[in-house]
Amino acid sequence: MLRSSSIRSSNRYRSVLLTLAAAATVPVCAFAAPNNKALREALVADYPLTKVGVVAFKTDYNRITQPGAILAVRVPGIYADVANTEDAIVNTNIADGKVSQATGFTAAFGSNTTMSRTLDPNEKVYVTDVLVKRDAVLLELLTVDVKTLADGRGTRYRAELNVKLPGLDAMTADDVKKTIDTVVADPAVASAVESKTVKLGMSTDEVKKLLGNPDKIVDLGTKQVFVYKDMKIIFVDSKVSDVQ
Repeated sequence: MLRSSSIRSSNRYRSVLLTLAAAATVPVCAFAAPNNKALREALVADYPLTKVGVVAFKTDYNRITQPGAILAVRVPGIYADVANTEDAIVNTNIADGKVSQATGFTAAFGSNTTMSRTLDPNEKVYVTDVLVKRDAVLLELLTVDVKTLADGRGTRYRAELNVKLPGLDAMTADDVKKTIDTVVADPAVASAVESKTVKLGMSTDEVKKLLGNPDKIVDLGTKQVFVYKDMKIIFVDSKVSDVQ
């Protein structure tokens, strides 16, 4: 599970003086940070977390105690390792639509066992935790299906997905979700985008639920156009009349 750390000072008086001195010389905006708590709450509402068991004070990812949202993997290359590994799992970075594994210092503390693999496109996963950082959102993913290893043991697989989002502090929860949905999404959304199964008569809300928010909306009164990366959807009186 993801854990937060705190920095403690052995000399509170000295710490207060240093803080006041710094505040006098550094602009307030330098300390500004995204509203991490509010964004995390919004993302957890969109991706309800799955709860797992605890055995002998250790997290048991193979035992689901409360299932949450099930998402479909949409891209290849997401690194995963056996769920209950005690080593840190190498992060998979998503930046500008490209997938890569962490390298250098970050990867030095990550596991890379003979049982690791990459998640398959369309493989189903749970979300077990969400961490909002300054310029990224980290999702902990856990496979729904259990795989049987060579020694006969069954295991789920766990992945750490680091979605990089420059300018995160200015983004809305919908903007963030739209980016995440290009990597992991509700299976119905993923299927709809891949097959473009938008039907005549669908409402604007139904289309948004299937495809997410459009990149651009052209409002012509009774006629609206939703512009997506690979299609345009025309609405008349808020109902789909054409797809281009």
